[in-house]
Amino acid sequence: MYRLWSHVSGSNYNLGDVVDDFTVTDVNGDVWNLYDITAQGKYVYLDFFFTDCVPCQLTQATFNEVYDKYGCNNGDLFLISINRGTETNAEVIAYEIEFGGYFNHAPAVGIEGGCEAVTNNFGINAYPSY
Repeated sequence: MYRLWSHVSGSNYNLGDVVDDFTVTDVNGDVWNLYDITAQGKYVYLDFFFTDCVPCQLTQATFNEVYDKYGCNNGDLFLISINRGTETNAEVIAYEIEFGGYFNHAPAVGIEGGCEAVTNNFGINAYPSY
C-alpha cells in the first residue's frame, strides 16, 4: 500500500490517501510495480515530465543526482520518471541523454511502458510534478 505524502499539481489524491497500484515497463524493458516496491519498505519518488518541458529539462539532472546519491534504487528510496504519455521510449531516451546529466539515470517510462495510465490516474496537469 502506498500513501501519498506529498501533494502534486492537479492530483486526484489528497495527502494520506492510498493510491492505486500500477505496473510500468521502463525504456530498458524492466518492469516495476508500485506495491511490490513499497512492500520492500521503500519510499517511491515519482517524477512526472514531458520532453519539451523546459522546467523538466532543467531539473532532470538533479533528479538523477538524487537517484545516484541515494543508491540507484538499492536503498530506501526508489525513483522513477513517468512521461505524461505522449512520448515514445526513443524520445524519452534522447531526453535522458540530453538533460539527464552525467549521473546514473533513474528508470524512465515512455508511452510503450504504460506511463499514460499512471499520469491520468494521478491527475497530473502541471510539469514537472513530483
